[in-house]
Amino acid sequence: MRFRRGFALASPERLHPHFTGDWEVLLTLRTTEFTERPHVGQLHDHTHRMGLLLAARTSTLTDHF
Repeated sequence: MRFRRGFALASPERLHPHFTGDWEVLLTLRTTEFTERPHVGQLHDHTHRMGLLLAARTSTLTDHF
C-alpha cells in the first residue's frame, strides 16, 4: 500500500476526483468555517475551512507516487 504525499490548497471535495482508480480514500476531515483577518493578498476579512484527505494506493503494480 502506497501513500500519496503532499498537500494542496483545496477542499477534500475538490481533491477527491484526483484519487480514482487504484486509490482508496481512507479519511476525509473538515473544520468548521472560521474568519481570517485581512493580510497581504487578501485585504478584507474572509472565511476558510481547512480539510484533510488521506488516500492509499491499493495496486502493487505501480512503484511511484
